Amino acid sequence: MTGEVAQSWAERFGLATAPLFERGETDRPQDHTVLLDGGFGSFAMSETEEPIWRDPQIASWAWSSNLPHHVTVSDTVVAVRRWDSPRAEEFSRTSIETQIEPFYEYLITDRVRSTRRVVDHVLQLFKGVRSLVADAGMQDERSIDVFLAFLGTLIEREKEADGVYETRTAAELLRALPPGGLDALMREIDQRTSLQAFRLFPSLAVRHAGSDIFQEAHFELIRTPGVDLFGYSGLAESRAVTRGGAHFTPAPLARSIAENSLAQIKNLHGRQELTVLDPACGSGAFLQEAVRTLRRMGYAGRLRLIGRDISPAAIAMARFVVNHTVVDWSPDGGVVVDVEAADSLEVPLPAADVVVMNPPFMAWSALEPQQRDQVRTVLGARQQGRADLSMAFVTRALDVLNDGGVLGALLPASLLTLQAAQEWRRDIIERGELRLLASLGEYGLFAHALVQVSAVVVSKPGGAEDRSGLFRAIVSTNSADATGNALRMLRRMPEQDQAESPDGSWRIFQLPVDKLQTRPTWRITSPKMEAALSRLLEAGASAMVDLFEVRQGVRTGDNKAFLLDQVQYNALPPRERRFFRRAIMNSSIQDGKIKETFWVFYPYGDPELALIDENALRDSVPTFFRKNLEPRRASLSTRTSVGNNLNWWDLSRSRVSWALDERPRIISKYFGGTGGFAIDLRAEYITVQGFAWLPKWEDETSGEDEIEVLPSIDLICAYSALMNSGKFAKVLEFYSPHVAGGQFDLSPRYVDNVVVPNLVELARDQRAGRLIARLTSLGREPRLSDPDWCAAVDRIAAELYGVDFFEEV
Repeated sequence: MTGEVAQSWAERFGLATAPLFERGETDRPQDHTVLLDGGFGSFAMSETEEPIWRDPQIASWAWSSNLPHHVTVSDTVVAVRRWDSPRAEEFSRTSIETQIEPFYEYLITDRVRSTRRVVDHVLQLFKGVRSLVADAGMQDERSIDVFLAFLGTLIEREKEADGVYETRTAAELLRALPPGGLDALMREIDQRTSLQAFRLFPSLAVRHAGSDIFQEAHFELIRTPGVDLFGYSGLAESRAVTRGGAHFTPAPLARSIAENSLAQIKNLHGRQELTVLDPACGSGAFLQEAVRTLRRMGYAGRLRLIGRDISPAAIAMARFVVNHTVVDWSPDGGVVVDVEAADSLEVPLPAADVVVMNPPFMAWSALEPQQRDQVRTVLGARQQGRADLSMAFVTRALDVLNDGGVLGALLPASLLTLQAAQEWRRDIIERGELRLLASLGEYGLFAHALVQVSAVVVSKPGGAEDRSGLFRAIVSTNSADATGNALRMLRRMPEQDQAESPDGSWRIFQLPVDKLQTRPTWRITSPKMEAALSRLLEAGASAMVDLFEVRQGVRTGDNKAFLLDQVQYNALPPRERRFFRRAIMNSSIQDGKIKETFWVFYPYGDPELALIDENALRDSVPTFFRKNLEPRRASLSTRTSVGNNLNWWDLSRSRVSWALDERPRIISKYFGGTGGFAIDLRAEYITVQGFAWLPKWEDETSGEDEIEVLPSIDLICAYSALMNSGKFAKVLEFYSPHVAGGQFDLSPRYVDNVVVPNLVELARDQRAGRLIARLTSLGREPRLSDPDWCAAVDRIAAELYGVDFFEEV
């Protein structure tokens, strides 16, 4: 049958194929295949008339490959063996083929119940090698090199071949170890016990589980100190785990990125040469998956594989994995492997046709001074704030990408909306053609970091004709299976098609690139969501700009000079206090209420407060002048705003034109979300840090029908409750970028376009009016710590927006 069933099933289920065995490892290796999923649905398959499912060895095949199941397909039988189960389940082939989809669903849901994974077993071998390295008096950093030499020896012994992995350097490393210890490790591998019932096939482990094994070994190396005097590894350090210098790449994501990137290369089969680069290669997962993808695609030209990483241990593993992979298969044109330790943000990178990578995710606050300098140098004007290190890697990749080339990368999902990345995102669209953008909601994709990831594929046009104007969008939720199912469907469906899971956990669709060009974020909005927003507007909803004038608060130019807390204000003589107004800072608004009062020096609006010269200033507020202003005169005098006919004691931006407006208003934080909005019904506060939301409507009656419109004060309370709802936060996500801490930037350029129910008009309707009246009551006394209050506000918000709208969200 030579893999015909495996290929047929792979196409039906959306799986990638790879040989389970290579030549010399078993008879008829073409009969044994691995079918690779994006999540839990990978399995091994053998097509044979022999009843091999009765042989315990097939459990060792699956276990060594880190696959839950082995499936045997004969003319009449389909047998399934889960490696931790004592025997196989047998089905008639006819019954399986008539219920093929339920059968695959069974494979996905039939999870392994044992914790004795091959990854953990090989990791124990690494710990044993590490102890032997310490016994030999070698540096702990050599543990990875010795471990790889040990694996190479196991593979050579298994294949009964020589010279492929066991180099002179490897042999010398192993000879330096205590011989008794090395023999003991060998016996441990060969012996079968109740705790270790499976035979390790090292070639299968490296080929199919190498990504997990080497990343775990690298993590173990950096997580725990070296062994002590008694040969025991030190305790793991208790510290937050970041992805800083160690790159942990889930193989399913690396595979999908490689496939979708290489699919963009025009006339791949006719190319004479192809260069694939990973500038942050870690243990080589992307390079390995690129080779496997090219094998499936039938590439025959010359292949150049380039890997760079700052970690020598990672480079050693990557070199081992890549060499192992090209021994399995090389194109007719041959392969050149160039994997070296280097800092890709410092050294020149070679030009490449394909760049695939999982760059280090490191927030600005975690960067060393040298790394910050590197980011500034690489990004230049693209940096608008606290950039992530991964942004610099993407920019470098675009710099070295050949025309007609493709970049595929994993990124922190925050970069799709982060304000500091806005110019960087715009640069990507201007320099490249966006082909795929994915927001993947499963935090568990990375074993050692709670991080939500996104994926991007960008081609570099060779001419105007290469720009289609469309890209494929993928959105998956935070369910365990959603990402894997989405990646499988991506492999199955034509590029122009759309698909959605029945439970709404993932969606795949096409969008015009200009949808991103006209928005400040790359928040992926499905066509259904776009249609829902349009229907809202057609039904009478409004853009925020039609209802509110959102104004940025006062700029003092020096908060320490002009702002007082309550204690400092109370210490002033009573006659000086009249020159101050209550002020709102970010910390003032908590859980939808103004809870902390500050006072700002504000001698504006009232002629009696006018300070015409410095003598008047000194006479009017002598205490404040002596304690706050005079000590800071030099810095206040050098502010650029002073050159605009301002006195050195003036605020840089007093906002008098609206700050003293008597209209009731909503005040928000500058960066906020649920709980970040509060009411100021008597206009008694000066907004300093944050925004004032001034209503544009006026109190009026509706004319002949004499239906009274709700007073502005009531509407302000209702809108404040609405904006503090979880439902409004979901809407805000589509317009406003996230900033550090998960808050939204509430600047007018973002919030002006937010679609919101027009409560002014809805209040005329009897039923809607009752809902708004209830919302008004809730807004007067917000209680965001009370679940009942939050549920009531969300319920009303959903009704005012339309329940079907939030089903689309």
